[in-house]
Amino acid sequence: MSVEADELWRSFLASRSDDFDLDDERAGVAAASAEHPRRPGVAETSRMIAGLEVVVARPERPRSDLVVVWVHGGAFTVMRASSYAATAGHLAGELGCEVLVPDYPLAPEVRFPAALDELDDCYRAVLDESDDAEVVLLGDSAGAALVVGLTMRLRDRGEPLPFLSVLVCPWVDLTLTNRSLRDNAELDAVLGAAPLAFHVDAYLGADVAPDDPEASPFHGDLGDLGSFVIQAAEYDVLVDDAIRFTRRARSAGTDVELEIAAEMPHSYQFFTGVIPEADMALTRLAATIEERLGRSGGTGAGQVAPMRIAPDDRR
Repeated sequence: MSVEADELWRSFLASRSDDFDLDDERAGVAAASAEHPRRPGVAETSRMIAGLEVVVARPERPRSDLVVVWVHGGAFTVMRASSYAATAGHLAGELGCEVLVPDYPLAPEVRFPAALDELDDCYRAVLDESDDAEVVLLGDSAGAALVVGLTMRLRDRGEPLPFLSVLVCPWVDLTLTNRSLRDNAELDAVLGAAPLAFHVDAYLGADVAPDDPEASPFHGDLGDLGSFVIQAAEYDVLVDDAIRFTRRARSAGTDVELEIAAEMPHSYQFFTGVIPEADMALTRLAATIEERLGRSGGTGAGQVAPMRIAPDDRR
């Protein structure tokens, strides 16, 4: 672990509190993310796509063969697209392409399935305007549930799937039954397990079960979903979501490549420009996307890439 990461995680753990206030959390995240260093040569703009404001991270001369749609995390309730400008900018700089971050509606003001519905419209509009470009659909944390849910919709409608789906520290099982929620509770410096029940209730309300496949796609049909690349973290309270999703999806014939970063907490990749581990993670991700592009469409469903997991492989 780098000195920068060690200091950051220690500061987070020292300031952790059992109290949770959504307004305070939103304000704190917005203020902190505004201070993240920006990638040189990448501009931040915004535009409307299918009724959603979309933050655009754009290199000086973006390539025309690739675009990334980043569905941001934040437990369905906390973060806005603007908080991801620095992180999206790093990936845009690495790939040399535009990275689009839709500002979908948050709960509890707007509940499931509104975010998924609006992202569905936005994604199809991006496809329509992208001509011959390949579209990578990326989601981190709660955004991963939205990405998988959207990919399932596309499959069920017989529409084109993303060139590649990328999940970063995914939260795809809202039942909150995985062992890592307990086992990593004292190790994860970023995400506390206790507030997750609040976020689930805020997002789903009383009328939607937490194992509804569109909301909690781990419990859905994971076959014929194209290709996935997953970056997870060993100390993440949600690391079991990544491991168990990988195994279920592979069993259903879906191509999934998984890496798990040792000693990192939830969504460490968000801290680009702050810790070198975040920068290196997105550099690795960009290299993986480039490799897939070079293969003219990825490995294809059923061709299983290596899975590197933590030593305690008990799940």
